[in-house]
Amino acid sequence: MKFTLLSTALTLLTVTAVALPTGSSSSSSEKLDERSYVNASSTATTCPHHPSSPSYCAGTKENATLATTYICGDSRLGPVVLPQFFLPLDPILDIYDRFGGLCPGAFLEKWFNKTGGGWWDYPPQSGFSVDDEGEIIAANLTLQVGTFLDRFGSEYGAFLAPAAAPYLQRSLPPSNLNGDDKFPYNYHVYSVIKPFKVLAGPIAPWFGQPGQGVQYQTTVNVATLIADGYLKAEDPQKLVPKHY
Repeated sequence: MKFTLLSTALTLLTVTAVALPTGSSSSSSEKLDERSYVNASSTATTCPHHPSSPSYCAGTKENATLATTYICGDSRLGPVVLPQFFLPLDPILDIYDRFGGLCPGAFLEKWFNKTGGGWWDYPPQSGFSVDDEGEIIAANLTLQVGTFLDRFGSEYGAFLAPAAAPYLQRSLPPSNLNGDDKFPYNYHVYSVIKPFKVLAGPIAPWFGQPGQGVQYQTTVNVATLIADGYLKAEDPQKLVPKHY
């Protein structure tokens, strides 16, 4: 059983990126995200309130002064606009239903501070999928020179993914998309410049997302991997095919 599961995990690890749509463009247009209302991920429920309804933000820390920046003016819910025709992020966030069919308040009630920690309730087993016995499905893997990786989050985290994997496969909360001028949507890309080992395996469903992408858990944070010469920060535009 364990050998089969580890072999399956290693097979999954051969997928390192997703193809970028041939019809995409690299302009910087953006779109209002109403995919939290339109249930794109085929979950069983949908929010009964349209984003323009006064009831839509019930149960959130609604802040009118931040309403053009975050959904409901609540930074936990992520940015109001998601990238469109902006490579490489547009295909990564395509069909992303940020609240898994729930209204914002119901999403927070389900996933935020249920255990009293004051922040998101992250999945057990470091987010790895588990087998029928509750054991994680993962294996040690050496990432080779030239491999491109990414993450939505600061360099103080210890998880990476194959570059350009869809966001919905990562099982991350919407606040991981809160970026700044230097790193739009908190997106960071890296290349491996010296081989190093990670624990790799499929991602469990969480935060209303289907997961099942691949994650790499490192023994130290990304900042340390950069400082020690294992990773190099890259321009995300390197993920865009040259003909765009």
